[in-house]
Amino acid sequence: MPTPQPQLPETAALLNPAFGAYLLAHCAAAYSAAHTEAEATLPWPTAFLALPLILPPDSRRALPRDTRTQLAGWLADHALIRAAFPQRAPALHTYTQDCIRFGIRHATLTLTHTGIRTTRKPTKPNQAEHGEETTTCVRAATLVGRWFAATDPATVFTLLGVRP
Repeated sequence: MPTPQPQLPETAALLNPAFGAYLLAHCAAAYSAAHTEAEATLPWPTAFLALPLILPPDSRRALPRDTRTQLAGWLADHALIRAAFPQRAPALHTYTQDCIRFGIRHATLTLTHTGIRTTRKPTKPNQAEHGEETTTCVRAATLVGRWFAATDPATVFTLLGVRP
């Protein structure tokens, strides 16, 4: 049996289920706030696409500052990220499940018949206290939530080259 590779401290921190649940809460809150329907929830399958866009440093750093750039246009301009996504999404599937479970157990996230919702508005991190990486991840989660609200879930899957 191969021995597990040690993780760098930054990698271990990013792949902490509590942090992932925190990012999903920001994503779901942004989705609900930006969606046209009252009480909109982040669709369950779409939640599995958020962390593969947010956590890898190359995609996170390439994300635009705001939603004036549409997801389709951004993906067209970042073909390497789009090409890598079909491998990233399955690689982070189990981690995303763990994050959702953690969020539910700790009353940060709740499941409905239509998707995932936050139980309360998540707090924004203080960059001085939590660091630039955390702040950047939260900004990315908020952007991704808004993108997902503006795009039909089937279209999001098609644009990213994956299937539910």
